[in-house]
Amino acid sequence: MLSKLRKYKVIVLKNNNIDMTELNINKIFIFSCSFILIFITMMFTAFYSTEIGNILALSEVRKHKQNNSILEQKIKEQDEEIKLLLDNIISIKKRDENLRELLKLPSIDDDIRKLGVGGGNDSIKNLNDLNYLLPSEFDLNLIKKHIDFVERSINLEILSYNEIEQKVNNELDYFLHYPAIYPVLEGKKSLSSRYGYRRDPFTKKRRFHDGDDFSCKIGVPVIATANGTVKASKRYGSFGNYIEIDHGNGFTTVYAHLSKRLVKKGDKVNRGDKIGNLGNTGRSTAPHLHYEVLYNKKHVNPNKFYFDINT
Repeated sequence: MLSKLRKYKVIVLKNNNIDMTELNINKIFIFSCSFILIFITMMFTAFYSTEIGNILALSEVRKHKQNNSILEQKIKEQDEEIKLLLDNIISIKKRDENLRELLKLPSIDDDIRKLGVGGGNDSIKNLNDLNYLLPSEFDLNLIKKHIDFVERSINLEILSYNEIEQKVNNELDYFLHYPAIYPVLEGKKSLSSRYGYRRDPFTKKRRFHDGDDFSCKIGVPVIATANGTVKASKRYGSFGNYIEIDHGNGFTTVYAHLSKRLVKKGDKVNRGDKIGNLGNTGRSTAPHLHYEVLYNKKHVNPNKFYFDINT
């Protein structure tokens, strides 16, 4: 076909002039093909440049994900440490509320403890830009919120414990003489019968029970629940071996059915001191301690005087 085209020429005449120019068909064909090829290449490049960029970017992302194993492991470790800190914060909060109740301080509302959870939007936006580098189970924003919460909780507990410390320092003697612990080391788990109405184990009739009973093995240590003076230590009717401690400020505690009494009338005791051994003396169906709290000579529910504190 090209050989046939070579037999023809294109003559170009200038307007109003006899000058002419001859153009070879072969040169025109080559020029046209080159122009079309360049045009197609430019269109292809313009159309697919974005896709090519995305492909290259994804390749880089995959490369980063493959190379960030150390970063991932570090974040996992930090995340576990943060979870442990959160658990400790919960434990500290419980102890804080326990102490505030003992000291008659107002409770800190949960809304105040959670105040400000969320963090700034700018930091969250920046962290969103990094999440693509990590596996889907990681949420950097959540980790930052947890860190912020821990920081705020620590600051709040510092303020709370300062208030508690001031209260204790101002009224230390009163709180040392305030019944505040379980009378046996086993505590709540050994509590078998509570203050209030119950069926009497002997008469089977409904009768008011003036204290709490703690069921344990004979010989288990019985401890004083606050500082005070032993008012009575004797064998006392249906109570069997019986101890009564005067704590002052109107409070008295009673310990009955003991197998052995280790203090005598007039002795000074401190909270946590061993005063006797649990037993089955007096009117009793099984080994247990009968424990009473009296305020101004009237029985009160001992359940209001159990606090998780170290003696």
